[in-house]
Amino acid sequence: MRTRYTLINMVVNVGGQLMNQALLFISRMVFIHYLSAAYLGVNGLFTDVLGILNLAELGIGTAMIYSLYEPAAKKDEHRLAQLMNLYRLLYRIVAVVVLLVGLALMPFLGFFIKDSSGIEHLRLIYLMYVANSVCSYLLSYKNSIYLAYQKAYVRNLWAQLCDAVKTLLQIVLIVLTGNFILYLAVQFVMQFIPNIIVSVKVDKEFPYLKECRELPEKEEFHGILRNIGAMSFHKLGTVIVRNTDSLLMSSFVGLLSVGIYSNYKLVLSGINNLMDKFSNAFTGSLGNLGAIEDETRVYSIYRELDLLFFVIYAYWTAGLFALSNAFITLCFGAEYCFSTATVAVLVTEFYVSGQRKVNLLFREAKGLFWYDRYKPLLESAINLAASLLLVQKFGVAGILGGTVISTVTTCLWMEPYILMRYGIREDWQGKLKDYFVRYAERAAVVAVLAAVSYGWVRFCPAKNIGWFLLDGVLYTLLFGAVMAVLHRNAPEFNRLKGRVTAVLKRRKS
Repeated sequence: MRTRYTLINMVVNVGGQLMNQALLFISRMVFIHYLSAAYLGVNGLFTDVLGILNLAELGIGTAMIYSLYEPAAKKDEHRLAQLMNLYRLLYRIVAVVVLLVGLALMPFLGFFIKDSSGIEHLRLIYLMYVANSVCSYLLSYKNSIYLAYQKAYVRNLWAQLCDAVKTLLQIVLIVLTGNFILYLAVQFVMQFIPNIIVSVKVDKEFPYLKECRELPEKEEFHGILRNIGAMSFHKLGTVIVRNTDSLLMSSFVGLLSVGIYSNYKLVLSGINNLMDKFSNAFTGSLGNLGAIEDETRVYSIYRELDLLFFVIYAYWTAGLFALSNAFITLCFGAEYCFSTATVAVLVTEFYVSGQRKVNLLFREAKGLFWYDRYKPLLESAINLAASLLLVQKFGVAGILGGTVISTVTTCLWMEPYILMRYGIREDWQGKLKDYFVRYAERAAVVAVLAAVSYGWVRFCPAKNIGWFLLDGVLYTLLFGAVMAVLHRNAPEFNRLKGRVTAVLKRRKS
């Protein structure tokens, strides 16, 4: 049943994300054509500012969803209702905090923007971003009940459809009016629709949630607060590391650099969102696995997913290094390209972040929030210090390099250590050593693939879409051959192949 729900979630998540990502690229090309690069920079900047405001969420969602797995697996409706009541209360408090902090920051907008000339109604635009963030907390907590029952596809299907409609409406409005305010208004309105639909469906499918008005028992309540306290450190680290790059670029390099970076970020965010949809398909099943299965079984599944995620991220990383500038040139123009050195730092950060995903998935499935609660504080301090030091000499590459340095010196070793030491436990030292050996070998393979592919593209540059597609096909064939040779005898590879074969046989029958 876990495999079945995972596959359904995966099809809905990945299929919808692919459709919406194609629309987003079309929307970005229209955006650049009809609006100035300054508006592109503002869009990237305020998105990151609101990401910082969302620190008020403190990781409540992650901690609460973990708490829902066990009662959902045991069909304990009363306890589920208590937890959902607490979830609603906490998210309403978050909405109020985000609103107040957002309004308090408005007088300081000039500090974050080096050059705001040519941007009309800047404060109104900022307020619309704040309102969009505040309202996102009002009904979204109800989505978690489907995630606890491994049925996240119910909400995701509506979210993907509404995202597609939103993007199409935004494209039409930009072409017809060139008005950025209307562009944001559509975004504000459309975010409500999937949450309203899901809220109605939850009330009908789980009527016991409305019948109970109690909060969890004192002991469980304190346990949840403990997890939220630990997750708040993780949330702080994520916000500082992920949402300060645009602020630093705007303050030290200029708003135009934010606009250029936002095009690369669109590509990387598209892939990351696709991978998030892919990994989220496993979330409910892994939560169920961690709640009822032994650690030997958990580790076996971990090794399979560790290989799967490596292959996927290795493919994207080497390909992005070789082809991203060609893609940006074809879509937006050569003037929107970074140097090769900056692209190298950008894709390195993408790879090291991607290799963390499996460890984080299993950390959440096992509820291991407390053990590395101080790690994000160290990560954030290193990130800010390194970025501020390097930006003076290396500009955008220095800011991104600070993120790589902070991840490598903290997350790269600490997250697998916590998982093996407190989540897997049996022979954890040996398994941790194996992990680091695999990590080093895999990083070397990716580096060689990236260098070879980049050399090929330099030799035969992609001057048009036909050459670009040919380069992509040749790279894919090379990558597939290398991965097949390296992993053909790996036990986890054969188990993954067996799962795929079994699913295909079921579909044929």
